Amino acid sequence: MPFQGLILKQSFRGIRVLSRLVGMFSGKGDKPPIPVKQAVLAVVDKVVSVTPASKTSLPSVMRREAMLGRDRKVAGYTFMLRRELEGKPQQTDALPALQKLRDETLLVNLLRMDITRLLGQRFAFIPVAPATLFNPLINGWPETGTVWVLALDTQVLVDASLLERMSDLKARGGRFAAQAEDMVRPECQAVLQLVDYVLMDVSGEDIPAITSIMAAVTRIATGKQFVASDVQTLEAFHMCHKLQFAFFTGPFITRRETLDNPALGPSRAKVLDLMNRVRTGAEQPVLAAQFRHDPALSVRLLRYVNSPGMGLLNKIGGIEQALMVMGQDKLYRWLTMILFTGGQTHELDQAVLENALTRGRMAEQLAGRALFAKARDEIFVAGLFSLLDVVMGMPMEKVLSQISLPAEITEAILSQRGPYAPYLALAIACEQDDQSSIDGLAKQIGREVDEINAAHMEALLWAQQVSEV
Repeated sequence: MPFQGLILKQSFRGIRVLSRLVGMFSGKGDKPPIPVKQAVLAVVDKVVSVTPASKTSLPSVMRREAMLGRDRKVAGYTFMLRRELEGKPQQTDALPALQKLRDETLLVNLLRMDITRLLGQRFAFIPVAPATLFNPLINGWPETGTVWVLALDTQVLVDASLLERMSDLKARGGRFAAQAEDMVRPECQAVLQLVDYVLMDVSGEDIPAITSIMAAVTRIATGKQFVASDVQTLEAFHMCHKLQFAFFTGPFITRRETLDNPALGPSRAKVLDLMNRVRTGAEQPVLAAQFRHDPALSVRLLRYVNSPGMGLLNKIGGIEQALMVMGQDKLYRWLTMILFTGGQTHELDQAVLENALTRGRMAEQLAGRALFAKARDEIFVAGLFSLLDVVMGMPMEKVLSQISLPAEITEAILSQRGPYAPYLALAIACEQDDQSSIDGLAKQIGREVDEINAAHMEALLWAQQVSEV
């Protein structure tokens, strides 16, 4: 369908530029999630209406998994469906139709989330069956940042048409990935020549087996980048890093491994003291005096308040003036973020910060219709604090005992109860595979699938910008 593909491509280009945030902590979270661009929705509806599978595709809350680069920062995400399609057929001849339905559901959801806003800043690894590469939705897909992860099971026919289609998409700037185990099969070795990334499950941490497969792949085709998937621990990450993997995914990013090795440090202690003073209503001169005792923190405050995202016309040069511009609510949020990167730092702090910012922003957005601004601010803080134990290396109870917090925040984090709990739980569930919880939580807060996905994408974009300031 070249005409529809052309329309889709032009529409993508028309909305590619995302306006800069005016004040990253300016209270825009007081509003419901930014709606998906109507132009994109109209084009998606027009294109998918011509494909039979789209008529039965099901809405699904998307799951994401962060992918780190060798610099230990978030480089991209793998996006997956969050629900099993109902009525899964058992007959072998129905499986291709089911896969087609699943893939189209994934693509339509990503388009409705307006994924083009993320591409360029982050990679998007999107798992599909090879046959899906011929779907009309692929024709106008944005090339930059997209990596098609091909599922090459033994039922897939690798023929000239597939190789030609891959070559055509690569010529437009598309990239491909596939599992290493599939790539070494003789019938798939022609595909390996066109693949850019080779995925390897390293959960077994079997170094001889891992190195053997990497060597086998390299003998067939050189220049491929390896992706370590299902990395369980920080130790496993170090192992894969030494083996020259290019990217890393798995639970190691937010795993609570070092709770017996507190990483508070003097700088974090100063930040906690400032947070408690802000929470109890300390006057600006008192706060300014505390900042002057910590030159490094003062520099970070001035750098932040003068960043483009704050939208100020004139530069701020004094601490008291910066505090006046920030206001107590923004200052408290900023100090919370500083806890992730102050004091004795952890090598994954930046990645954990981006994840925590996404949690907080998404929870805040989801609460936009139901709660007042003060409560939404506190939900954001709850999302950030939900990973503080990871970066500070101590039990969450001990972390929270050092901070003066409203009971609702503490209750949501420690016992998953209270008015803030369902919003935080739903944001966390989008990082995990627990569809039953998502269904129940979505009903509890009165949100539809498209709203949740839109809030998810907006939170990813916002967190990526904020964490780099």
